[in-house]
Amino acid sequence: MRTRTTLLTLPVAAAVALGLSSCSLFSSGTTTATKDLEVGQCYNTVSKDSGGENAIGEVTVVDCSKAHTYEVIAQTTFGDDIKKLPEEGALASLGQGFCLGEDFTKYVGIESGKTSYQVEYLTPGEGTWAQGDRKITCVVTQGDKSQVKGSAKNSKK
Repeated sequence: MRTRTTLLTLPVAAAVALGLSSCSLFSSGTTTATKDLEVGQCYNTVSKDSGGENAIGEVTVVDCSKAHTYEVIAQTTFGDDIKKLPEEGALASLGQGFCLGEDFTKYVGIESGKTSYQVEYLTPGEGTWAQGDRKITCVVTQGDKSQVKGSAKNSKK
C-alpha cells in the first residue's frame, strides 16, 4: 500500500474548471496502481477507502480535459543505495522538499507558496517497497477535493 500525505492546504475560492488543454495524451480511463502513475496524468481514486470498488493504491486515470480530482505534477525515485524504506519523518521531509520545490514551479508556473492547489505526495509503503517501488509522486488537488476539468500545467494557480 502506498501512502498519501497532504503537504499544503490553501483556500480555494471556488472549484474552477481550468479550461486548459490536456497534458495527458496517454490517459484512457483505466484503473492503474498509484506506483505506475506518470507526470501529466490526471486521476480519480477508486479504492475501497475512498468509496470505490478496488484495492487501496488503485486509481482511474482519465484525460485531464475530463473531470478529475488529482494531477501528477512531479516524480522522483530513491537511489539504489537506499536499501530500506525510510522512516515516516524522512519520507515527509523528502516529499515536502521535492514536491514544493522547483519541479512544482516548472509544472504549475508559479511557486508553491502562491498556489491555490493543495499539494500531496504518494510514497511507497512496506509492501510496495518490498516489490521494488521507490517512487515519490507529487500531486495537486483542490482543497475541498472537488473535481476540475483541465490541467494544472502552466495554470499559474
